Amino acid sequence: MCGIGGSVGLDDESTRALADLFALALAHRGPDGSGTAFPEGLDVPVGLAHTRLAVIDPTGGGAQPMRREGAGGAALWVSYNGELYNYRELRDELRAAGETFATESDTEVLLAAYAVWGEGFVERLRGMFAFALVDEARGKALLARDRLGIKPLYVARAGEALLFASEVRALGKALRSVGRPPSLNPAALGSFLAQGAVLGTATHLAEVEALAPGSLMVLDRSGRVTGTRRYWALEELPVGTRPADGAYRSELAETLRAAVRGHLVSDVPLGLFLSSGIDSTALATLATDDGEADVRTLGIGFDVGRFDESEGAAAIAAALGTTHRTETLAAADVLAGVEAVFDAMDQPTVDGFNTFFVSRAARRSGLTVALSGVGGDELFGGYASFRDVPKALALRRALGPAAGLLGRLPLGALSARSRALAKGLALLRRPPSMAEAYLLRRELSLPDERLLLWPAGSASPSGVPGAIVAAAERRAGRAADAEGAVSLLELSLYMRDMLLRDADVFSMANQLELRVPLVDHEVVELALAAEGAAKRGGDPPKPLLVEAAGGRFPRAILARKKRGFTFPWESWFRGPLAPALRERLGQRETWKDLGIAPAAPLGLVERFQDGDRRVPALLLLALWVLAELRARGGLG
Repeated sequence: MCGIGGSVGLDDESTRALADLFALALAHRGPDGSGTAFPEGLDVPVGLAHTRLAVIDPTGGGAQPMRREGAGGAALWVSYNGELYNYRELRDELRAAGETFATESDTEVLLAAYAVWGEGFVERLRGMFAFALVDEARGKALLARDRLGIKPLYVARAGEALLFASEVRALGKALRSVGRPPSLNPAALGSFLAQGAVLGTATHLAEVEALAPGSLMVLDRSGRVTGTRRYWALEELPVGTRPADGAYRSELAETLRAAVRGHLVSDVPLGLFLSSGIDSTALATLATDDGEADVRTLGIGFDVGRFDESEGAAAIAAALGTTHRTETLAAADVLAGVEAVFDAMDQPTVDGFNTFFVSRAARRSGLTVALSGVGGDELFGGYASFRDVPKALALRRALGPAAGLLGRLPLGALSARSRALAKGLALLRRPPSMAEAYLLRRELSLPDERLLLWPAGSASPSGVPGAIVAAAERRAGRAADAEGAVSLLELSLYMRDMLLRDADVFSMANQLELRVPLVDHEVVELALAAEGAAKRGGDPPKPLLVEAAGGRFPRAILARKKRGFTFPWESWFRGPLAPALRERLGQRETWKDLGIAPAAPLGLVERFQDGDRRVPALLLLALWVLAELRARGGLG
């Protein structure tokens, strides 16, 4: 697991300077080594930078950028971030084709796969990855990203040159260094305040965007992008079309087992995050199935009792026979570590605090690799959205034209005291679409709540851009049933644009590789194919996942109410974190160039303390994030 960066098309001096800049800016992602290289073969300068967290073959044999010698002295070069879980199988296949290998690294396998199979090799890769590959003999360069977007890759233009890196802030520094300082993307601000994360391939910097998941970008000899193709897309998968009969269930169980086995391969210490939830318990059950390896698990507890799952996690660990450790977080711990969270933050998010602190605990416990249950709720119907969104959409459609009239009823005072009623009124004012109902279910702050931040008469951000809403509606429309539609939306919005992005950034800030076996693309393809009726919660919840985990699954946890791994922000903001929140949000100069009324954020804090339901705790957290990123120069 690593950091990568580079450029194509700058002058020689800038190319070398930027490679050094990227190696320094991404050093936190790779404490075990770094390097730069300047491949030839193109008509314009090319620079590659790499920082390494050594996981597979932690010797010098896995150092990068890696070179593979070719005919006539022309070489292949790669700077690669990720893990190929099928690299051993690929290596055996390549050996049968006459290839030889000097290292045990998956990076060497990646280069050999390209040499033998060409651009189509990316479709053979099973894992999480982002890489830049230069083919000197053919005079071209490739940028690629894994199917689900587990590993990030961002690009930016500097005139005719293309810059790329694992993190947005590294590209922001690079743009400044070449005399093209980036600017804030206003749409990103609205998207963030509405959903708690910047959605889509846009970023908070107008000049930087993400390469779409499942994409391969090709640059020619002159450094010009000749095309970007999607080699895999959620939108093209069959969803909800396959009966969940015995044959299907057996195939799902074996696919899950194979995914977990692949994710357990490591040459450094590895463990699992374990809560008292179904997803992490299923992973722990599958990981301990053979009874041979000593599996390490880590649980997190809180000083607010109703959020604390540590006792349940410890009981599951005891039932499965894992070596378990618990770390308890108090508000004081978060306050002491919050500066480190903001220093690590690459894009605005309200969810990454969880990942940062659990990753820090994992690294402190001696782990270099940890497995997480991200994806289980999205694939197997674990969220309340699977129930609520179809019901809300059915109600909105049944009301038809009357919805607009009802939405104008003077119920402001009541909706201020009831979040559910406020969202109900908002639903009546929106078009009757699955995407609109879903985004409202996930909405962090409603339009009238966001209006409290902007001066009278000014234009406030509109929320999620219309193009993203339209694309989400088209995606949902491909599913054969409502469960499949919600699953597609959860995977492509909340999981991809928040959970996976945060998992990468905040784990790497702690020099921890975070793996997500339930987001293995073969698991995703199979889970999405199942008919929705098989995913409906009951006894047990997430029945397909529970059954696939096998008979050793500790079924006692099924009686527990789902809580999710969330921080108790409301309790903390009304108690020990209140002074810090007031201090940061009360700095009026922070808000002027964001268009926010200077006194408004602190005013929201006071209204929150007085119990005003129009001011949710996560809206205050979002403002705290913006204030901190602005103070650190991270917004433009």
